[in-house]
Amino acid sequence: MRHLITGLGQSHGYPHPGRAGSPAGRPHPLYFRYSQIQGGNACAEHAHPWGQLSLISLGIMVVEVAGERLVAPPDYLIWVPADVPHSAYNEQTLDYTSIYVSHELAARLPGEPVLLALTPLLRALLDDFTQRRVGHTREEWDRCQAELFIEKLARTRCQPSYLPQSRDRLLAPLLAALQAAPEDNRTLAEWATSLHTTERTLARRCQKELGMSLGQWRTRLRMVKALAWLRGDMPVQEIAWRLGYTSTSAFIAMFQREQGCAPQRYRQQLGGGA
Repeated sequence: MRHLITGLGQSHGYPHPGRAGSPAGRPHPLYFRYSQIQGGNACAEHAHPWGQLSLISLGIMVVEVAGERLVAPPDYLIWVPADVPHSAYNEQTLDYTSIYVSHELAARLPGEPVLLALTPLLRALLDDFTQRRVGHTREEWDRCQAELFIEKLARTRCQPSYLPQSRDRLLAPLLAALQAAPEDNRTLAEWATSLHTTERTLARRCQKELGMSLGQWRTRLRMVKALAWLRGDMPVQEIAWRLGYTSTSAFIAMFQREQGCAPQRYRQQLGGGA
């Protein structure tokens, strides 16, 4: 069940956007806010007077902008420019960091909402801020670190979503079929035959429309499905079977590679160690 968050930045909900920044209401040049958000929380549509970067600790976060969904795991930041209306939703209980960006630094980042990949250097810079629980970046070193962080972030890989969609006449029915049946293991060649096209044409469409191969997209879809099912009591073996894996170990290896921990460990984190 979704719980709509409209109040003022409770520890269990999204921080209230109107309280970002300094007492004068302005980041210097970054401002960090930290929250723990319970699973199933939604934040009603709102906008910020500054650009915002969102970072989560595990699972998947969904930000919706003008009907488009940005789906992000923990190894991406979600960037929403200033004054862009958006809403947010998370399935899992997670630690959430909101980073408000001054207009000067925001001008170096994309002009539209996107996902920005976290490189090891970007992760290290963020970890230093968050481990010290920096709020305002007023100290000279923190300001220099903030400048470096944004400069490197401006050069990182960006994409519209972790699980992009397409209205392409070939890809749209294919993606819909996989979302309805993530266990479908048909190869690119088999899909090409089914869609009365060539394997090469379909591969080109995937790269052009999705920015990745069909196999990579299917792995991401399975990850999103797995994260949702792990919130319940479905056995890991059954999740693996429902996702089309021939063995539980193959599923665990994929999950470990994509999420950084085993499925059972992830489930324990959801329950606070239970």
